[in-house]
Amino acid sequence: MKRFALLCAFLAAPYCAGTQAATLAGDTIDAAMLRTVNTGYGLGRISGYGLEAPFTVVDGPSDRQKYSSAFQLDVDGNRFDLRFLTTAGWQPGIVLRLSDLDFSGPGTGGLSDIDVDTNLVGYSLTHGDDWIELAMGGTQFTPATHFTGTFNVQAVPEPGQLALTGLGLVAVAAIARRSRRSPAAQASA
Repeated sequence: MKRFALLCAFLAAPYCAGTQAATLAGDTIDAAMLRTVNTGYGLGRISGYGLEAPFTVVDGPSDRQKYSSAFQLDVDGNRFDLRFLTTAGWQPGIVLRLSDLDFSGPGTGGLSDIDVDTNLVGYSLTHGDDWIELAMGGTQFTPATHFTGTFNVQAVPEPGQLALTGLGLVAVAAIARRSRRSPAAQASA
């Protein structure tokens, strides 16, 4: 039984051992303010106020992006922060979109969920594997308003880990079968 426990601990090691956390640090992403409802200004990317082009994510404040006098966006390896700078509100259909979110790290997949810490009222948040949309139309904000989204990334076992696990399961089955054999069968073998 002791061998079985040791083998099970060995099989779980690839999934529990210290793998590097998924991160956006070093990746190039795009941040854009978009109009999704035509209120007379057209649809699509809003230009001339900031968030004009993709940028490289760096942990810390050196990659902060400013959008007009409304807010600063800071994207780090595992989260994004909005720091609102003034008192104002958004027209219907205004969306902040972060795209090209390519989380790197061994055994990582796409974005699975986002943990939110905010006092912004009336927003909605949607996402896919590599994008986030924060719909802010109709919301009001002040310099005391904050929004932080922490990324949760899918864990995807690497092919080598899967092969090792399969081999381990075969060994566990062989040990279990051997231990179930009768003492007479073991003596004659």
